[in-house]
Amino acid sequence: MRNAIWLVLAALLAGCGNNTPARVSAPPDPAKGEIHFEWAGPSETVMLVPVHINGQGPFKFVLDTGATLTCVNEELRNRLSLPSLPGRIGMGAGVGMVGQISLIKIESLRVGKASAEDMAACALDLSHVQRLGVKVDGLLGLNFLRPFRVGIDFQREVLSLSRSESTE
Repeated sequence: MRNAIWLVLAALLAGCGNNTPARVSAPPDPAKGEIHFEWAGPSETVMLVPVHINGQGPFKFVLDTGATLTCVNEELRNRLSLPSLPGRIGMGAGVGMVGQISLIKIESLRVGKASAEDMAACALDLSHVQRLGVKVDGLLGLNFLRPFRVGIDFQREVLSLSRSESTE
């Protein structure tokens, strides 16, 4: 249970420096930026969205509006050979634990038609989540979501990502 709380409290993840993507793009019309999500986990409490990283995927990421950074499972980081960000340090905190996290560079991350280029992320061991019966490749955090207008339609199980004024 303690490890599960680490995932929920990934909200406290933060790195030094600017972790916003260098470039973002999305359709201006929310309907054209719709992506279906799926429910997972005990009592279907986790929203999973399909994510493409550096042209590969889709991978299943938890939509985590409480996570400061987008995070990639260590196994996926190794499979995609995602490089570390030299000189950048991150801190992770959860219930009863605090520690440094590995910051990595993602060349491109795409969710539906919304994309970000040249962004920082963190690498975490998410194997504890796998033991709960949820196949998770990462967490989609605020540093990806923030530049977009985000909508969630729970009845249709649709996430929409469209341009906000700052990306127009």
